[in-house]
Amino acid sequence: MPGRHGDIPVVGLDLEATTFGLAFKISSVTPAGADGGYEQMERNLEALSALLGVRHRLMKLRYQAGSIVRVADVTITANSDPEVNTGAATARITAVVEVPGALWRDETESNWTGAPNQLAQAVTTLAGSTGPIVDALLRFTGPAVQPSIGDVATGGWVLRPGGLLAGERLLIDCGRMQAAKVATDTWDLAAGTDVTGEIDAIGTGSQFRWLHLTPAVAVGDPFSRAVLVST
Repeated sequence: MPGRHGDIPVVGLDLEATTFGLAFKISSVTPAGADGGYEQMERNLEALSALLGVRHRLMKLRYQAGSIVRVADVTITANSDPEVNTGAATARITAVVEVPGALWRDETESNWTGAPNQLAQAVTTLAGSTGPIVDALLRFTGPAVQPSIGDVATGGWVLRPGGLLAGERLLIDCGRMQAAKVATDTWDLAAGTDVTGEIDAIGTGSQFRWLHLTPAVAVGDPFSRAVLVST
């Protein structure tokens, strides 16, 4: 670009899939906790190889460090040949896994209720997040005029022109880019009237995705990552 130095900054880039290796040490312990010798080690090795050989579905990988629990759906892309120590009745095998979704997730879903007509309110259940939440399920309860919610970090908004009557609810599935208006206390989009075509998305990348709830470092403290939204 004439008159500009360096690279042209591009914002809103998506994350790539990540790949890492897992090393397994196989022993001769039986399911009951006893030592089964070399034969049991071979059985354990076969059982692990059968799990790592699955190619027709994603595998759920679970990571735990104290009270921190994370899960990710992974694919096994490669396995090494086992290194067998006959005398010690042990073996070692390495597997390479890929996380297509790029990010680890909490094991359980979380819910949060925000206040209407308020700017930059913290989504407390998403505190400490390290990546954007792209599949949020939003619900507005009427009466409301032009229900809308925006992500402070990215400037993205999702809204529906018009309003909701008392007792009506607007459900917005950001991951599937679908919306429905329901008249009961439910989170099921299929139970209402489809209003996907009435939803407007504003912000970077909004032509092909809806709201991404993105964490940002708060008050200069890297341990206080917060997701802020305006309604």
